[in-house]
Amino acid sequence: MASTFPHVTITVAGKENGADASGELNTLSLGYGFHQAWIYSAMFSAGVFFGTDTPFTMLFDGAYSCSLIVLVISMIFFGIALLALGVTNQMFLRFYVSKQALGLSALLTCLGTYASFLVPIGGPLGTLALLFAGLATGIGSSLMVVLWGTAFARYEFSTIILNTAVSVAIGIGLYMVLTHLVPPFCSGIITGIFPIAEVFILWRLTPIPYYRRREIPIFHPLTVKPAQFLVRMLIPTAIFGFALGVLRTVASNIVLPAADLTMLLVMGAAACLGMFITIATIFISKNEGHWDLIFRTLLPFIALAAISLPFLNSPSSLLACLALIAGYMCFEALMWIFFADLAQEFRLSPIFVFGTGRGTLALASLFGTLFAMTPIGDASSMITGADYGSGALLVLFALILGYVLSPRQREVKAIVAAPTEGVNVDQGTEALKKHIAALDEKDAAAEKAPAPETEEPQETPQDAEEGRRAKGRFHSQCEAIADRYLLSRRETEVMFLLAKGHNAAFIQDQLCISKSTAKTHINHIYRKLDIHTQQELLSMVEAARREAYDSENNPPRR
Repeated sequence: MASTFPHVTITVAGKENGADASGELNTLSLGYGFHQAWIYSAMFSAGVFFGTDTPFTMLFDGAYSCSLIVLVISMIFFGIALLALGVTNQMFLRFYVSKQALGLSALLTCLGTYASFLVPIGGPLGTLALLFAGLATGIGSSLMVVLWGTAFARYEFSTIILNTAVSVAIGIGLYMVLTHLVPPFCSGIITGIFPIAEVFILWRLTPIPYYRRREIPIFHPLTVKPAQFLVRMLIPTAIFGFALGVLRTVASNIVLPAADLTMLLVMGAAACLGMFITIATIFISKNEGHWDLIFRTLLPFIALAAISLPFLNSPSSLLACLALIAGYMCFEALMWIFFADLAQEFRLSPIFVFGTGRGTLALASLFGTLFAMTPIGDASSMITGADYGSGALLVLFALILGYVLSPRQREVKAIVAAPTEGVNVDQGTEALKKHIAALDEKDAAAEKAPAPETEEPQETPQDAEEGRRAKGRFHSQCEAIADRYLLSRRETEVMFLLAKGHNAAFIQDQLCISKSTAKTHINHIYRKLDIHTQQELLSMVEAARREAYDSENNPPRR
């Protein structure tokens, strides 16, 4: 019996031309919620679930717990692997988006998680299990994050917000259930199942395969000016990462594991509050949403979470915990929305964006985690000690500095380098194009198979070849326009259908979106291209066709 996921759509009336902002809740939220639950359970609660709170005496004379060593190793390899994925995204693109990569990531993550059960044995076997657990979970989860980022980046802004907010709430909810309602050993077993559950959802969300469907936005991304991107994007990301690491460590190590019933109710209310605060940004942004507006909306709640840190042991601890969990949830959602929208809005490679961005965020958050943790036996002294007010001020300063240094939309447009005529395509894309051509030849051979007798004239191979060439040229013309005017991924898909003469109703059915969402995309396309009708778009594509024809048949003289 096939399972279904509740279909929920949030539509907000827009400001211009009656266009609406619409977000659809789908299986993205459930799948990424499993990943969030795995992070809390396998990384930050390994000492409870897998019994790895024992001192690690092989190298450090018992100064640090095994769970802390596994966490550090995992986060280091996680960050390094993500950075490697981001740098090499086009070189090994065919593998990165394949289902073989999906299966490998789940296998490594699952085996690394269960290896934690062997760590308390100690001796050479325990040390080997500790190293393998950190290495496997770090590399496996890095590939999983890139695959989730690619899945999210294919949706519009409102859908990204809605599914991100719900997924963070699902992750915290599952973690609370495992912590308080399931015995530790069973919790560890269930934690290792989460990556397998992710596979089944990602398997359905991954087109089969991308390159057979010629998903232009993913395999022909716009490029960036590397130096400017690294400075403008990664520096504020690293600053935010430190603050996120501190808040995550406090939430997962002190507040969430609390066993008091009243505290559980407060945490449940905080999770719901954080989810609704994040979703409310859809109503604020309407059809003009970008991450800079989301930053301005959510950062005050995150700052409130930082301010609440010194009050966790005070008489107002319940209110402080409420503010901490709600603000932390907003922070997690904000950083995920930031990268997903960056890839979607500016047609950047999601593998590059999530690889470099989340890799930097992970390595910086490790420093925040170490800042908020001390050696075994006194794990909460720095977090809730009398002098932690200064630490809270440091987190607050990091939030302000990160926001000041983060780029605005117009600055990102200057960083994005739109392709121009004569630009060389990298080796990975050239290999992918050759593979597409080989698949086209295979499909053409299949089409030439004997067909049932009919009185209609059969298409000749020459006609079929000319039709494929014309289709390829049309794709290129539409892609050139999208590159020139920085259309988003979904806008490129809508524009392609518009340029073929289809109306909004057909686009709605073809892309499985609502009528208001289709109308919103069409209005955004018209505004970016500075046109007003579909006929003007057709004229623009025709002009691009003539320009391409002239350049092919009348090359410039030297």
